[in-house]
Amino acid sequence: MNTKNQNKILDSYKNSLKLSALQLSTLQNEINEKDILIARIRRSLSWKITLPIRILGYIVKGKFLQKYPIKIIKKRLLEVYKEDGFKGVYNKFTYRFPILKTIVNKFSFKEEKLKNDPKTETNINVDKLDKIYQYKFTNDVSSNIYSLILIIAEVTLPQCYKYRVQQKAEHLESLGWNVQIVDWRDQKTALSFLQICKEVIFYRVPAFPNVVEQINEAKRLGLNPWWEVDDLIIDQDHYAECGFMHHLSTEEKDLLLFGADLFRKTMLLCDQGIASTKALAEIMSQAGLKTVCVIENALDKDTLRIAQKLYQNDIKQKLINKESGEVVIVYGSGTNTHNADFLIASSGIISALQHDPRLRLWVIGELELPVEFQDVIQQIKYIPPQSYEQYLELLTQADIAIAPLEPILFNDAKSNIKYLEASILGIPSVCSPRQAFQDFICDQENGLLANTPTEWKEKILCLSANVELREIIGQQAYHDVVAYYAPEVITTQQVEPVFGYAKQVERHNNNLKILVVNVYYAPYSFGGATFVAEEMARRIHQASNAEVAIFTSRPAAGDRRGLCKYQVENITVYSVDLSVAVHASQQFDNVEIIEPFEMVLEAEKPDIVHFHSIQNMGLQMLLVCQSKQIPYVITLHDSWWLCNRQFMVQSNGQYCFQHRIDLRMCQRCEPEVRYLTERMLMMKQGMQAAALLLSPSETHHQLYIANDVDKSLIKVNRNGIERPRKNRPKRLQNTPVRFGFVAGDEVIKGAVVIQKAFKSLSRSDWELKIIDSKVEMGFSPIDVSNWNSKGKVVTIPPYNDAGKDDFFYGIDVLLFPSQWEESYGLTVREALLRDVWVVCSHPGGQSEDVIDGVNGNYVSLKGDVAELVTVIEVLLDKVSMFDHYENPFKDHIATLEDQAEELLGYYQQIKQGTLKGTSVS
Repeated sequence: MNTKNQNKILDSYKNSLKLSALQLSTLQNEINEKDILIARIRRSLSWKITLPIRILGYIVKGKFLQKYPIKIIKKRLLEVYKEDGFKGVYNKFTYRFPILKTIVNKFSFKEEKLKNDPKTETNINVDKLDKIYQYKFTNDVSSNIYSLILIIAEVTLPQCYKYRVQQKAEHLESLGWNVQIVDWRDQKTALSFLQICKEVIFYRVPAFPNVVEQINEAKRLGLNPWWEVDDLIIDQDHYAECGFMHHLSTEEKDLLLFGADLFRKTMLLCDQGIASTKALAEIMSQAGLKTVCVIENALDKDTLRIAQKLYQNDIKQKLINKESGEVVIVYGSGTNTHNADFLIASSGIISALQHDPRLRLWVIGELELPVEFQDVIQQIKYIPPQSYEQYLELLTQADIAIAPLEPILFNDAKSNIKYLEASILGIPSVCSPRQAFQDFICDQENGLLANTPTEWKEKILCLSANVELREIIGQQAYHDVVAYYAPEVITTQQVEPVFGYAKQVERHNNNLKILVVNVYYAPYSFGGATFVAEEMARRIHQASNAEVAIFTSRPAAGDRRGLCKYQVENITVYSVDLSVAVHASQQFDNVEIIEPFEMVLEAEKPDIVHFHSIQNMGLQMLLVCQSKQIPYVITLHDSWWLCNRQFMVQSNGQYCFQHRIDLRMCQRCEPEVRYLTERMLMMKQGMQAAALLLSPSETHHQLYIANDVDKSLIKVNRNGIERPRKNRPKRLQNTPVRFGFVAGDEVIKGAVVIQKAFKSLSRSDWELKIIDSKVEMGFSPIDVSNWNSKGKVVTIPPYNDAGKDDFFYGIDVLLFPSQWEESYGLTVREALLRDVWVVCSHPGGQSEDVIDGVNGNYVSLKGDVAELVTVIEVLLDKVSMFDHYENPFKDHIATLEDQAEELLGYYQQIKQGTLKGTSVS
């Protein structure tokens, strides 16, 4: 198969994936709606009242929760009671039935205090989303690299869409702009594209809540939104003057007038406006819009293409052949709202038809002719509404085109489209002298103007009687509209002065541009990989020859908003709210990520993409980079690239201990998972196509080499540690040994082992501080009240950079009994650098800087509680050691500056094409 065919197949797969993403998004929206409905039902009074009945029903059937037999539940509750007492049983029940907790809380002062605490789960998430959604850009948006103009438009009106939306896109594209058109009802897409555009035009959109949100979002992003219209739909008084209002029902009138207020509100929310005519521009200015520009309806490529094809039929010869035959007048009417306009000329047209029996009136579209036309009914032909091309084909058969309009301001604001359409076909027109017509038509030269019934009769008969005059006026009209309304003329004279030519923004000093991708990023900072991603991004961005942008995810909340841009420490961050996975494979193969990721690539145009932890975001991003030939780097923070279980922890909670992955063993661990082979193939392909793979430790480096990763492709880039900002204070005498654990209730990090070990201690000369690492992510606080231990156990919130030294200076021993071979262990190095003794599991990246018995102790990876208890008791007996302890090898630990310098060197080599494969052994 040749390369061309392969590319076509790949394109088909890519398009199929995009369609799958759209389908997934639709399904997810349906799921979200059902979830909301279920949540409302469960919050209802009837659901709460019937809870005891439902529980009784389960018991009567001999089952609990429709799954578990009563005898198993009894056994499990007894185990919980023996270990954690009534508190543990209560926690189990309230976890399954939250309503029970609510009932108990009504009688609990403690719980009332928690309810009033501003740091509840909901408030934490809302506060963080507010930081994102309310971040206001003050910088000039011209610094954006992507020259995109977004048109958020009403797309259901064909003629309006053609003349105002598609034509605008053509003009802007000829000036070098990229243009994206979005239906104003598609909220997620509209908000997403707002994040990457330089200009936004709101065309004919009402001030519904979602549109107001779009405009506010545009302003948050530092944009100056345009509001565009081509009809006087912003003024109730001028609407009321229209003759067609007398033919509408009260309900229809009220709807139109209500719409006028909505359009007016949208216009005034915007900073500037675009009108199709001078009269309309004046009205918009009088309404309160400070800046209004005129960009007229004009000819476009589609119209010119159709006209050129029709001209091949030799219209001139057809006109000559008709000299002794019928003379056709064409009137195009889009809707029956044109009835009042037609009445202006109707008596004159009837008189003309009666005077010249050769005349024929073709009515294309909806129109109610006055009863007087019954006298000339044989000269009238009704034609149903047509497509644009079909309408022009009918128009070519005409000898005369007409455009009557009521003499009201509403019509003075209209454009002269009917005249343009006839003129481009060489058809002479008779028009009412409304402003747009009167400004362009020279009576008897390139058209005719008629204001009274008598004038309408005379002008029509004048043309019908003289075929040569029709030809002369028609040809002059053709040349005049081409000279003034040709696309390139309108682009140069009307569009370019407003929007200018798109200019590609050059990076300062040809800076290296890096897009960093990580599943979490501030304010949603969580885990060691995120710390590394954030710290490296900050330091690389501060370099004089580099710029960094971020692509990350955020929790979905309510209606999904798609892409959202904000800044952290002067770094632009793009976050996307991903759907809750409907299948486990979406953790690594999420097609929903393709569109927003491609949008960010277009906006930032990075030289290199650096992928950190991308769980739930998935591998499709790597394929996008490959298709666009953008080199990428992967930091292998953990075993996610090798194992379906990120930390190689089996379903029984134990570490796998495989060194070379055998999928047969993996399948026994996860018999229900049917995609392990496909996953491994996709992961290997993604790694093999990388420009560089980075491992944070030698242990992890060897793990990947053992699993067939090219050793020349992977290098060790040890995670750096921030140096202490202050000196360690002198330890107070008679202070008990202070232990610290930073991983909250994470089982794989050894939380259960630590809990069992300290609960079993018979002595009280110790203190344990547990960092509740998930509390700021919206999870419930860790409850240690049921430990019943002899020593003191406290939980504290996660520390920030400013509080890091205080935490480590407040402990003597860091506990890090991780149950797997960690890829690195940032916390271990942070402790070692601050003269804290470390008890950690071995082997693994976490223990590479720990020397057993010198600056810490090793424990096994198997979670042996007795082993940990022994180590703890030995340390308790050596409490005086901590009074003057100093780690003799802390100078060997890599700093963040070291890591960033090495990483920046790799980036530059990749961009220059000079990176050579070497292995670290």
